[in-house]
Amino acid sequence: MAESKANTNASEILTTGQWIKQQDDLPRLDCELTLCYILGVNRASVLACPERPLSADQLIETNRWADSLRNDVPFAYLAGEQEFWGLKLAVSRNVLVPRPETELLVECALTLIKSGTNILDLGTGSGAIALAIASERPDIKVTGSDISIDALLVAKKNSMSLDIDVTLKQSSWFESLTGHWQIIVSNPPYIDPGDPHLKHLHAEPQQALIADEQGVADLRKIIAEAPNYLKNKGWLLLEHGFDQAQQVRLLLEQSGFQAVGSHRDLANIERVTLGQYIYE
Repeated sequence: MAESKANTNASEILTTGQWIKQQDDLPRLDCELTLCYILGVNRASVLACPERPLSADQLIETNRWADSLRNDVPFAYLAGEQEFWGLKLAVSRNVLVPRPETELLVECALTLIKSGTNILDLGTGSGAIALAIASERPDIKVTGSDISIDALLVAKKNSMSLDIDVTLKQSSWFESLTGHWQIIVSNPPYIDPGDPHLKHLHAEPQQALIADEQGVADLRKIIAEAPNYLKNKGWLLLEHGFDQAQQVRLLLEQSGFQAVGSHRDLANIERVTLGQYIYE
């Protein structure tokens, strides 16, 4: 565990500018946002007033946040919220922090939606994907499922606070679901258990990150079972790891999907792969 670099002695008086300078091993933006949340001010105020003194309690709290950031706790968990698709979502350690690259999955799904489309978001977590799609298309029915009751409670909270209607169901992938959907989307676990990057993701729910078979076990399961839950000419869209696109395309083709293809994110990485299932 990383140790605090800052002295939390209550008799010490630091300004916000001095405190930021002490945290020279952390991204400056994280430090500025920490001050925003602790002081209850906007970033412009933090930038404009570096001479603002921190009280003893504020210093203790800012140092606590800084220590957590050093130990790879996502800023979103400290703040209790994360923006995704322009929506302010509540997050907790029961759900993954929504990533910007996952917005590509939303973009791809929106291009396929027609009037009357119904969509299933498998492993919805905080509800980020389901709520983003529903926010753009309030005329369609969106369902989100997750094995975790705690995650579904976060998704329900977000649905209510944003006043966006989605149906939420508990299920381990398709296990407890009935019905057919025109579009199924999922951002399943896809990290190899031996991936060295996992040590930096220890604060997030591991069951939502890690999959057996070098990260493709859940992708394989979803692809194999999805045809039983898709309407004719329905689409399956999957987010996956940076080096898994070719394998996911092959799995889709082997399961009878057509029009299989991958889309690249802003980092030019093949991040989303999709296919259409047509009944003979």
